[in-house]
Amino acid sequence: MNDSEGSSKTMRVVDRRRFTEDGMPRQDDSAAQATPQQQEETAETPQPPPAERPVEPAATSEDFLELVAMLAQQAEIMLVGAEDLPAQPLQAKRLIDYLGAVETKTQGNLSTQEAQLLSNLVFQLRTMYVQASR
Repeated sequence: MNDSEGSSKTMRVVDRRRFTEDGMPRQDDSAAQATPQQQEETAETPQPPPAERPVEPAATSEDFLELVAMLAQQAEIMLVGAEDLPAQPLQAKRLIDYLGAVETKTQGNLSTQEAQLLSNLVFQLRTMYVQASR
């Protein structure tokens, strides 16, 4: 602390380790160790009950499948081109990589049908990309 300003503030150090030096669990009196100011702060800020917190709706299986189909369709159009649109293999590769990332990140969280569809689409698009690159 800087005493040049004439301040008489003191600093208090509290050991909050869970175990003693011997490795035994510490008897914790955290309420007794807290300063009166800390006790007031915790008493003044009650947490709202869990029922009042907003709940975000979960994405449905149809939404997920629609997203995957949209990305796959865009990747295919970028690979083969379309009317007035030349093939753009680099952009197609990015979309295929996005689908691969979705496949990796959602592993274990999808239904069998969703996982199978995503895996098949990524495989087919990667095969098309390799063939288009030749």
